Amino acid sequence: MKMLADMKPMEKGTVHLIDTGMRLYNRLASMGISDGTELKVVLNKKNGPIVIDVDGSRFAIGRGMAGKIFVNECEVEKDQNCRCR
Repeated sequence: MKMLADMKPMEKGTVHLIDTGMRLYNRLASMGISDGTELKVVLNKKNGPIVIDVDGSRFAIGRGMAGKIFVNECEVEKDQNCRCR
């Protein structure tokens, strides 16, 4: 398990824990991001926002927000399904 902020581009994972208050949790939920959500990192440069793909929609998440989202890394199989470690 690692923070979303530490993931590299093209890595996939499943949200395991969102360690934040209700306000931010609800904001993320409105974007479709909650426990069990599969996502893929599209862009993660040294500084600036992290761009993620959630069910075909792309979102830019600030580093502070991404540091509160913990993700189980996944291995992509032939059929493109995510299998978490």
